[in-house]
Amino acid sequence: MRRAVITGAGAVSAFGVGLPALFDGLAEGRAAVRGIRSFDASTFPVRVAGEVPVAAIDAEWLARELAPVPGAEAIAEEAAVTGALRDRKVAFALLAAAEAWRTAGSPVTGPKSRLSFAAGLEQAFFEDLAPLWTGRSVDWSREPDAPLPAVRFRSPVDLGPRIVARLLRLRGPLVIHSSACAAGALAVAHAAMMIERGEADLVLCGGADSMVNPLGIGGLARIGAPSPRNEPDACRPFDRRRDGLAIGEGGAAFVVEDESQARSRGAQVRAHILGWGSTQDGYRATAPRPDGAAARRAMERALRRAGVTAERVGYVNAHGTGTPLNDPAESRAILGALGARGAEVPVSSIKGALGHLMSASGAIELAACLLAFERGLLAGTAHHRERDPDCPIDVIGERPRRARVEVVLSNSFGFGGQNVTVALGNPEDAS
Repeated sequence: MRRAVITGAGAVSAFGVGLPALFDGLAEGRAAVRGIRSFDASTFPVRVAGEVPVAAIDAEWLARELAPVPGAEAIAEEAAVTGALRDRKVAFALLAAAEAWRTAGSPVTGPKSRLSFAAGLEQAFFEDLAPLWTGRSVDWSREPDAPLPAVRFRSPVDLGPRIVARLLRLRGPLVIHSSACAAGALAVAHAAMMIERGEADLVLCGGADSMVNPLGIGGLARIGAPSPRNEPDACRPFDRRRDGLAIGEGGAAFVVEDESQARSRGAQVRAHILGWGSTQDGYRATAPRPDGAAARRAMERALRRAGVTAERVGYVNAHGTGTPLNDPAESRAILGALGARGAEVPVSSIKGALGHLMSASGAIELAACLLAFERGLLAGTAHHRERDPDCPIDVIGERPRRARVEVVLSNSFGFGGQNVTVALGNPEDAS
């Protein structure tokens, strides 16, 4: 049987550009949610976010960060000229993918090289609507004085992944996942599926997203998802005082390939993708099933596909949004899926430290799981200080916990009730 392994990984987060920045921030127990700086959010109800600390995203900066990938300078310049860099997630996708490619040893691509990537919503920009702006609203019936720019599709959903494919010369099919906050994990699961079935020998996968912009922040504020408190500890996963999420941005990417191919070219195996499970709540658009039943089935399916029992699970990286509804439901799912061990397996969420990366959240959290294999550390849960009786699981506190684990589970649960769990195995273990 073909086995899917991760040989390269890259990340961009509020801790900075690069997987080492993510690892160091988590290992030191830091948190990076701060006041928004990329635009004036002073009049917005939400004014804090897990923002990538980049002063200006331009061609010169991007080309420097992408080096030494061949053709990086031309790609960066074209992205700037065409306006693609207005959408921050495009740069994050390129940066994470380039790092994953470098750390995988810059493998040679062939006809069975694929791309499976998660991307956020199509980006819209207020300035594109200026010719139709009347008073405090957009007048769609107004005849503009000058030709209206092509507002739609200025930054389509697949823009970033398409540029990534060009940068890395991936000529095979490109699959975009848009299953909300479960998309990044589903992209990795899909990559592993293609490897196992022999449809691909190598897949660049992951996700990138940014809703740290006026329409993104404003839209999420309208549905009441973010915490009403504009403080660095806005997101407090599994804490009794939790009252909402913090918005984040960034991305993570992985090179996933057939293990025999990876071994033959001398690549380092960073993790085995043992299994995955996906379910649908069929409940509400923005609320999970309170009993966590469908999320539990996603975890159970991941374990069954991996062929491992709950006794071998040493850590759960939780979706853990810090909202009143998600955390108790996920706790019930964990307790149900892991049975007698449910209350003793360490659990943490990195969303308190980085914010919720939306479509990229599953990808960045899978990257955080590699910390357990590579440094023997389980990430802490920033701002978790008061135990909640509605979440009777072993939540790791603000500091990371040292442990050697064989199998980790990473949960990603999205709006619309979309649930994905990915099981990763320690590369030091044979199975």
